[in-house]
Amino acid sequence: MTINDSNVREKLLQLGSQKRYNFTAEYARCGYKVTYRHGLDRDKLAPTIMFKNVKINNSLVTDHLWFNYTKGFAELGKLVVGDVISFNARVASYEKLGHKIDCQQNHLLK
Repeated sequence: MTINDSNVREKLLQLGSQKRYNFTAEYARCGYKVTYRHGLDRDKLAPTIMFKNVKINNSLVTDHLWFNYTKGFAELGKLVVGDVISFNARVASYEKLGHKIDCQQNHLLK
């Protein structure tokens, strides 16, 4: 699978949510997403973290994934682009706001 594949997450979605898998991935960058808070005057920003070259058993399953920047990620300390982490996760699909179905992972860091 290459980054140019039109179905870059198909392999990831096929894993399903019933089982946890051990993934490795390279740290790419941090960012923010807008969190929509109904009833509030303005939206808030939540920190995120992106990993690229996400693999299982050294086999690429997707070119990148975004995660919420959780306490578990913060406990890793300062990451440098290219640092490789390992984590266990289940895969689930969700509908992006105004977009198509995408993937998310519930993770446990190792």
